[in-house]
Amino acid sequence: MKRPFASSRAPGGRFFVPVLIGILAVVAGLLVVVARPWESPRTETVQDGLEHPWDIAFAAYGRMLVTERIGRVRVYANSEPGAALLHTATVPDVRAELESGLMGIAVAGDRIYVCASVDPGGDGGDPWRIDLLAAVISPDGSLTAFSRVPIGPTIGGPRHQGCAVEVFDDELWLSIGDANLPAGENPAQNPDSLNGSIVRLTLDGGVPADASHRSGVHSIGHRNPQGLAFRSDGLLVGVEHGTDTNDEINIIIPGGNYGYPCYTGAADAGPIPEGCGPPSDYLPPAWTSGSPTLATSAAAFLEDPAWGIWRGNLVVSTLKEEDLRRFTVSSAGEVSFAETLLDGRFGRLRALTIAPDGSLYLSTSNGNDRILRIRPGD
Repeated sequence: MKRPFASSRAPGGRFFVPVLIGILAVVAGLLVVVARPWESPRTETVQDGLEHPWDIAFAAYGRMLVTERIGRVRVYANSEPGAALLHTATVPDVRAELESGLMGIAVAGDRIYVCASVDPGGDGGDPWRIDLLAAVISPDGSLTAFSRVPIGPTIGGPRHQGCAVEVFDDELWLSIGDANLPAGENPAQNPDSLNGSIVRLTLDGGVPADASHRSGVHSIGHRNPQGLAFRSDGLLVGVEHGTDTNDEINIIIPGGNYGYPCYTGAADAGPIPEGCGPPSDYLPPAWTSGSPTLATSAAAFLEDPAWGIWRGNLVVSTLKEEDLRRFTVSSAGEVSFAETLLDGRFGRLRALTIAPDGSLYLSTSNGNDRILRIRPGD
């Protein structure tokens, strides 16, 4: 018996080419689903009707927590679409203006950490500060009152707050922006100041014995680092907004100085060049946007095996460009842009968080916002 489609000369062979083309089209379609899970039906809305959700975290019993910039923490029964809202906590004294408000959130056991710009006087006047606060989540999803974690003095402001929070390897990590302070006041090159730095702390807010600086500062020279992401091997990536140029992805190392406000990008002059050394005195970014900026916000590593050929890649959300950028990251920390995803589909994108099942959750930042879930295609 002859095998069907074995030769174009076989009886009925005139149908070989179109059938083969059809088969190849089906295979190509399957490859697109595998390679581009964003374009499959597995992108879905989980929650909507939110007011500028800034960050997302996951707690025990499947709870999903979302911070809203205005000063609320929403606790949902789980991370499935339409899950019940169990609790809403209001963080006192939050001052939400421009790039400030209630921002990052992280979970360690039953302890919830948030980072916020606060107005301690409650009157809208100066001074105001950046606070790290903690609460405890109960099995029913309710939160205790938030209390201030004593991390040292900070300067708040309407811009350049940073305020990413991560827990990794039983340590607490916090990014704090330079508060957009001018020459003579900008603290980003001062390792004794928490502003303009990435901070490493114990879970009670103390400074580890092997800290790079006695302040708990792990690295300096940062402008507005809104995103922190850990790879499972401990590699830490910081994502920060540039000035009018040079959004940056930095590989954060102990004691590193990333140049701001002396330089942006690898060697472009920064806004405050006074007293600065040559570019070789500072660490260059692993990647920079050049011009124009994209308004890079958050970052996450795709490490679940289900991500297939994207496993180990870094994704970064953008606000101004309204998309998601995918990057490859080598074992040595070399970062290369791969492609643009979700281009304009959901507007401005803010949070990126990996759920316990490996799915990627993200938030929009357009007003009347939502939480989206993206899972690898089948």
